[in-house]
Amino acid sequence: MRNGKLDERDEDPFILSMEFELDRIIRENVCKEIFLGDDPDQVSQKEAELECQRRRRTIMEVLKKSVRMQRLYFVIRSILMGLVSALVTFSVIIYVGSINVIDAIILGIFVFVFSLLFSRLFDNQILSLCLKIIRFLDSHEGIRDTLLRYI
Repeated sequence: MRNGKLDERDEDPFILSMEFELDRIIRENVCKEIFLGDDPDQVSQKEAELECQRRRRTIMEVLKKSVRMQRLYFVIRSILMGLVSALVTFSVIIYVGSINVIDAIILGIFVFVFSLLFSRLFDNQILSLCLKIIRFLDSHEGIRDTLLRYI
């Protein structure tokens, strides 16, 4: 990471693990089309290889953006579920006064299930909020990269 930004050496481990398989698929499907186009004599080997590399980079960029967006969505959704859980737990403890270990375990299970149901019931609204936050983070690369790296 340089200056708070992700660089090529800091690529996502998930993407790196998929890169070999992705290269194979691209070479078999995408590059084969380029080499075996309508008129193979019309495209030189060098031009075909350059076009294949350009398409590979484009596919990798789409994959990287998708993985980053999914991770940001997961982080934001987890934070929202944690806030809902904390609010419910805080409300119950305020109402009851104090709880013992057995009550805490039962409350924890209840709160977890409640936060899952809450996140599913309001999935569209949460997705809309997440997309707004992601658009905001697109213009604040330092915050976004910190979230992706450390959370």
